[in-house]
Amino acid sequence: MLNKINVGIIGKKFGYNVIYKSFLKNKNLKIKAFCYRSKKPEELKISKSIKIYSNWKKLILDKEIQAIVIATPPTLHKKIIQFAIKKNKHIFCEKPFTPSYKDANVICKLMKKNKNLSLMVNYEFGEIDAFSFFKKKLAKNIKIDKIKLNWFINIKNRSTKNWKESHVRGGGIIHNYVCHAIYYLEFLFGKIKGIKTNILIGTKRKTLKGKLYFKNGMVAQLNIEVGDILKKKPIHQLKILTRKKTYVLETQLNSLSDKFKLLSFNNNSNKLIKTLFKNKKNKDDFRIGPTFNNSKKFSKWILKNKIQKPNFLNAQRIHLITNKMFISSKKKKIEYV
Repeated sequence: MLNKINVGIIGKKFGYNVIYKSFLKNKNLKIKAFCYRSKKPEELKISKSIKIYSNWKKLILDKEIQAIVIATPPTLHKKIIQFAIKKNKHIFCEKPFTPSYKDANVICKLMKKNKNLSLMVNYEFGEIDAFSFFKKKLAKNIKIDKIKLNWFINIKNRSTKNWKESHVRGGGIIHNYVCHAIYYLEFLFGKIKGIKTNILIGTKRKTLKGKLYFKNGMVAQLNIEVGDILKKKPIHQLKILTRKKTYVLETQLNSLSDKFKLLSFNNNSNKLIKTLFKNKKNKDDFRIGPTFNNSKKFSKWILKNKIQKPNFLNAQRIHLITNKMFISSKKKKIEYV
C-alpha cells in the first residue's frame, strides 16, 4: 500500500489556483510535478522541489508520478486521459472530462477495462458545505412540492475565441454551468428520468429554460441565463418549496470567495425564518474546499481500492442528460433518459 501518492498537475491557472491549493491540504498526496507552457516557470509560488514540465507526456512518463490531475482546456482531455491510462496512472480530471457524449463513451470503455485505476471528475457542488448540510439534515425529512433553479451569470468582455464560450470545445452554457446543476440536482433529489428544455444560443446571451422530471415524481424548473445580462442581478439560487416553508440555497456571485448559504422562508409571509447554514467569511476561492474533499475521495480510492464518486461513469451520465437537453430543445418535446 502507498503511504504517499505522488501527483503531477497538468494545467496552470485552475491547476494552481484551486487544484494545487486543495491538494496541499491532503496528507495522502504529494505534489511532485507541474506541467504548463510558460516562459516564466518561477511565476507560481510553489516549492522548488516540484519539477516543472512544458510537455504533458513527459510528466506522465515520469516514473515517480502515480497520479495526474488534468486541468487543461477540455479539447485536450481525451488525448491526455488515453495516454495516462495506457501508462497506468490514476486520474483526477476537471469537468467536462470530454467535450462530447461520444468521447465520454470512448473513455468509459477504457475505465471498465482498467478497474485498478482511480478515475475521478471534479464535480464540486456535492461537496459544497451548504449543499452537503441540506442533503444530510433536511432532504430526507421534508416533503418537496416544487424545485426551482434560477442561475443568472453576467459575463462581459470575454473573447469569443475563449474555449469557455464554445460548446464544441467543452465550454458554453452547458459544459460550464448546466452540467454542475445536473450533478447536484441528482445528488440532492435522485435520478432524472425525463427532460423538456428550450435552449437559445445568442452572441451576447445564452439561455436554458425547462423542466426535469425525477423518477421519484419530483419536478425541477430551470431558468439559466449566461452572458451580458443587464436587467437581472447575478445569482445562483435553488429554491425547494414545501407546503409551509421554502428552503433556499444561494450565493450572489460577487466573487469566487462567495459561499452558498441555506435559508428558510415562510410561504405565507415570504419572511426569512432562519439562516440554517452559513460559512464563516474568508477570501478563499469557494472551489478549494470542495476540491479538497474530492481529493480525499480520490486518494481513498487509490489507497483502499474502493470506487468513489464523482467518477468517469457519473460524468458520462451528465453528458447523456445534457445531450438529451439539446434533443428536447430541437424536437420541442420531452426526452427520456
